[in-house]
Amino acid sequence: MSSLPAEATAALLALLQSLTSSDNNTRSTAENSLNTEWISQRLDYLMLGLAEQILLSEDQTLRSFSAVLFRRIASKQPDDSDVLTNRLIDKLSPEVRTKIKEILLKALGSEQVNDTRHKICDTISELTFANSDGWPELLEVLFQATKSPSPGLREAAFRIIAASPTIISKQHLQAVANVFRAAFEDPSDDVRIGAIVAYTALFETLNKSSWPTLQPLLPDLLNVLPPLNMPERSDQLTSALSPLLDLAGLAPKLFRPMFKTVVDFGISVIKNKEMESTTRQTALELLTTFADEAPGMCKKEPTYATSMVVQSLAMMTEVGEDDDDVATAWREDDDLDSDDADSTHVAARQSLDRLAVKLGGAILLPPLFQWLPQMVASSNWQERHAALMAISAFAEGCRDVMISELSKVLDMVLPLLQDPHPRVQWAACNAVGQMSTDFADDLQQQFGDRVLPALIQVLESPEPRVQAHGAAALVNFCEEAEKETLEPFLDNLLSHLMVLLQSPKKYVQEQVLTTIAIVADAAETKFAKYYDTMMPILFNVLQADTGKEYRVLKAKCIECSSLIALAVGREKFSGLSQQLIHTYAAIQSSITEPDDPAASYLIQAWGRICRVLGKDFLPYLGGVMPPLLDVGKTKPELQLIDDAADAENFDQEGWDLVPVQGKHIGIRTSLLEDKCTAIELLSIYASELGGGFEPYVAQILNDIVLPSLSFFFHDGVRIAAAQAIPHLLSSVKDSGPENTAKLAEYWRQIVTKLLEALTSEPFVELLTCFYTTLYQSVETIGIHSLTQEDMDKFVQSIISNMGDYLERVKSRSGQEDEYEDYAEEDKDEDMLIDDELVGEVNKAIHSVFKAQRTSFLPNFEKLLPVLTELVARPEVECREFSICVFDDLIEFCGPDAWRYNEVYLQPLAAVLNDESAALRQASAYGFGVAAQFGGEVFSSTVASVVPHLFATIGVPDARSDENVHATENASAAIAKILRFNGSQVANIDTVIDAWIQTLPIVNDEEAAPYAYSFLVDLIEQHHPAVQKHIPHIIDSVKKALDAKALQGATAERVIRAVQG
Repeated sequence: MSSLPAEATAALLALLQSLTSSDNNTRSTAENSLNTEWISQRLDYLMLGLAEQILLSEDQTLRSFSAVLFRRIASKQPDDSDVLTNRLIDKLSPEVRTKIKEILLKALGSEQVNDTRHKICDTISELTFANSDGWPELLEVLFQATKSPSPGLREAAFRIIAASPTIISKQHLQAVANVFRAAFEDPSDDVRIGAIVAYTALFETLNKSSWPTLQPLLPDLLNVLPPLNMPERSDQLTSALSPLLDLAGLAPKLFRPMFKTVVDFGISVIKNKEMESTTRQTALELLTTFADEAPGMCKKEPTYATSMVVQSLAMMTEVGEDDDDVATAWREDDDLDSDDADSTHVAARQSLDRLAVKLGGAILLPPLFQWLPQMVASSNWQERHAALMAISAFAEGCRDVMISELSKVLDMVLPLLQDPHPRVQWAACNAVGQMSTDFADDLQQQFGDRVLPALIQVLESPEPRVQAHGAAALVNFCEEAEKETLEPFLDNLLSHLMVLLQSPKKYVQEQVLTTIAIVADAAETKFAKYYDTMMPILFNVLQADTGKEYRVLKAKCIECSSLIALAVGREKFSGLSQQLIHTYAAIQSSITEPDDPAASYLIQAWGRICRVLGKDFLPYLGGVMPPLLDVGKTKPELQLIDDAADAENFDQEGWDLVPVQGKHIGIRTSLLEDKCTAIELLSIYASELGGGFEPYVAQILNDIVLPSLSFFFHDGVRIAAAQAIPHLLSSVKDSGPENTAKLAEYWRQIVTKLLEALTSEPFVELLTCFYTTLYQSVETIGIHSLTQEDMDKFVQSIISNMGDYLERVKSRSGQEDEYEDYAEEDKDEDMLIDDELVGEVNKAIHSVFKAQRTSFLPNFEKLLPVLTELVARPEVECREFSICVFDDLIEFCGPDAWRYNEVYLQPLAAVLNDESAALRQASAYGFGVAAQFGGEVFSSTVASVVPHLFATIGVPDARSDENVHATENASAAIAKILRFNGSQVANIDTVIDAWIQTLPIVNDEEAAPYAYSFLVDLIEQHHPAVQKHIPHIIDSVKKALDAKALQGATAERVIRAVQG
C-alpha cells in the first residue's frame, strides 16, 4: 500500500509514463516537470513514490525505470550547492530516508527479474553513500541474502558489498570471511564471480592490520578460476580475473605462496587462442601487474620471465592478415593512430615494455635473444614485425645491458628498413626511432653514419605510411643529435624531405614539417644555408586561404617557421621577421573556432620569436598577450558522471576521470595542458623582455600565477606558476627604482602564498619546486626580504618537511614489507626525488642566511634538533644536509656562529676524512669559510685542521671525477686559512710550499678565485716557495685559465702576476 496520497501517486505514474514516451515533445515536457515541479518542490514525494514503484509496480519495465531514475536523482548535485559531491538524496527528511530504505530492502527480496534486481542493488548502494544516519539493517539483510536458495539474490548481496564495501566494519570481518568462504564454493558462477568482485573491493578499503583476516581465503578464491578456463566460459573468466588486477596491484605478495600456480594458470589462458582476446589480455595484464608491483617475486620465480617473453612475442605476431583487402586498408588508412589500439599485439607490446622496465635486461634479454634472431629472419612477415616491435618495447628497460650490444641490434634492425613488406618497414622505423630515444647520445654519436643514411633511404618508400613513420623516426634521432653529427647529411636529408612536402597525403606533409622543424632546431646555425629555400615554401602555406581540412598543416607550418627562425638566429632571421610576424598576426585574427590548432601553435611560436628578437619583440606584445592571458586564465572544465556504467564507458580524448565519493568527475586535461604551456611562455616573456614586461606583471600575478599555485587539478600548472614567479619579480626589479613599492607589494603577496604552500603541500616534487621558487625570489629581492614571521613559517616548514623526509629514509632502510615488493629502481627513484628536495631546502636556507644574516639566528635555533638528528644518521645525504647548513651559518654569521660550535664542530671535523667525497667537500668548504669570515674565535680551530685538509687532498684518485671537488675545496680551504689565519699555523713556510703543490684548481669555479688570489699574494710577496715551484705554478695557472675556472678581474690579476 502506498504511503503517498492517491493523487500524488497518480501524478507520479503519469510523469513516469511521459518520461518513457517515444514522443520527443512529451518527454521534454515531462523532463521539465520533473526538474521544476517534482525535484524542486516535491522531492520527498518523488523519491518515496519512486521507491514504492520499484517495490509495488506489476510492470517490470516501470520497476526498472523507477530504479534507474531514483538513482540518477539521488546522486544529482543540488542546484543550490557548489560542491560537486553533494547529493539530492541528503536533502530528504530522515523519516523519508528511513522509509525508502525499508521499501528498497523489501524490493530486493521480492524482485524476481535479475536485470531489475541489479538496478535495485545499484540504488541501494547509492543510499549507502548518502550522509544519512547509517543503515544497520542492511548488513543483516545482506548476510541473510547470501544464504538464500535463490542464486540471483545471493549474487545481489555481493553486488551491493562490491559497490559499497565500507558498510563492512572491522567487527564484522570474521563473519564476512565465513560468508566469502562459502560463496567461493557456491554452485552458481555468478555468485562465485560476484564474491570475487566483492572480496577485492572490500580488501581495498581495509588497513593492512585487517588483511590477515581475509588473506587465508585467497586459495579458495583462486580455485574459482580453473573451471572457467574454457572458450565457452571466456566472459565469466574475464569477470573473475578483472578484479584480481586491483588486488595484485595493492598487495602482490599475498599471492606469493601460490605464485607459480597463478603464473601457470595465467600462461595457459594467454596461450589458448580459442579464448576471447579480452580474456587473454586480462590474464596477461594480471601477470604483468605482478612485475609492476612485485618485481623481486617475479625474478625469484624461474619460469616467469621466460614464459612471459615467449607468450608476449607470440601474441605480438597476431597482427594483420595475409589478405589483400586488409593490406590495402592499412595502406589507405589516413588515421595513423588506428593501429588496433585494443588489439592483442598492442597489449603484448605494452606488457613487454613494462616487464623490461621492472625486471631489467639481465633477466629479460636472455629469453628475448633466444627467439629474436630467428623471428627477424622468418619468412612470415608477422614474426619480423613482432621482433621489431619487441625491440621498440624493451629497449628502454634493458638499456644498461643492451647498450654494449647496440651494434648487433642495429645489424638486425637496419636491413629491415628495406623489407619487402611495408608493415615490417614501418615497424623497423618504429624500432629505430625508439632506440634513438632510449640510447640517446650513444646511438647518434657512435652509429649516426649508419642510421641516418638508412632512415633517409626510407623516405624514398612508395608507401606514404612508411614515409611518414620514417620522417617521425628522424625526429627522434635528430632531437638527441649534435649539429656536427647531422651536418654531413643535411643536404641529402632536406632534399628528400622537400620532395615529400609535395606528397598528396596531408599526414605526410604534416609529419615532414615537424621533421624539418626538429632538424632545424638540432642543426642550429648549420641550417642557415637552407633558410632561403625553406621559408618561401612555408610562407606559401601560411598565407594561403585554405579550408578547414588544412588547419593542422598550417599549424605545423607555424611551428616549423618559428623553430627555423630560432635555429638560424637573429641576424639571419631579421630580414623576414616583419613579414613572418604580420603573417602570424593575420592568422591569429582569422581564428574563429576554439578547436583551431593554429591558436595553440601560435602561442608557442610567439614565444620562439621573442627569444630570437629579445627586447625588439616588445612592440608586438599588445597583439600577442590577450589570447595568451586568456589561456592562462583557463578554469577547469568539469563533468559530473553519476552512473558507474557511464563512467566505465567514458572515453573522451583529453579528459581524465577521478572517482570521488561514489561519483566520477571528468576533468578536461587538454585545456589544463594548454594553461600550463601559457604560463611557461609568460615566464619566457618576463625573462627575455625584462623590465619591458612589467606592465603585465600585476595582471599575471593576480589572475593567473598566484591562483595557480593551488590549482589542484594539474600539477604541471602549479609547477609552471611557481617557476614563473622569480622571472616576474626580476621583470619588475629591472623596470627601475620607480617600481620599488610595487616590487615590495608583489613580494608580500607571493611570500605569503609560498610559505602557506610550504607548510601544507603533501607532494614532494611540488615542495621541491616551491623551495626553489622561494630561494630564487629571495635572491632577487635581496637583503632583509623576510620578516620575522616569514622566517618562523619558513623554519616550521623545514621542521615538518625534513621530519617527513627522515621518516621516508627510515622506511627505506627498514624491514621488508610483508605484502608489497618495491623494486630497487623504485627505491632509487624515490631517493632521487628526496635528494632533490633536500638539495633545494639547503639552497633555500643558504639564500635566507645570505639575505637575513644574524637576524635569522633566533629562527635557526629551532632547526637545531632536526640538524642534530640528521647529522647523526648513517646516510650520506642526511649528514650532508646538516653540514651544508652549518657551512651557511658560519659563512653568513661569522663570529656569531661560534656560540653554536658545540653542535657543529665535531661533525664537521668527523667528516673531513669521510669516505664520501661529498661530505669531505662540504666539510672543507666549512673550514674555509670559518677561516675567511669567522674571525679570531675560529682561528686556532681552523689552523688545527690543516693536516686533515692535506690528508683529504692525498686520498687515492684525488683528481677523479668523484673526488676532484673535495680535493679542490680542501686546497682552497688551506689557502683561506693561510691567508686569514696564517699566524696560527705552525711551520707556515713549509705548509705554503706543500700547498702550492696541491694546485691546480680547474673544476670548482667558486674555489679557484680564492686559491689563485692567495697565490698572487705569495708571488707579490716574493715568497721563497714561489721561486722553488715556478714551472708548476705556470702550468697550474694555464690549466685554470684553459678550464675557465678563472675569469674576469681575478684572471687578469693572476696573468699579470705570473707574467711579471
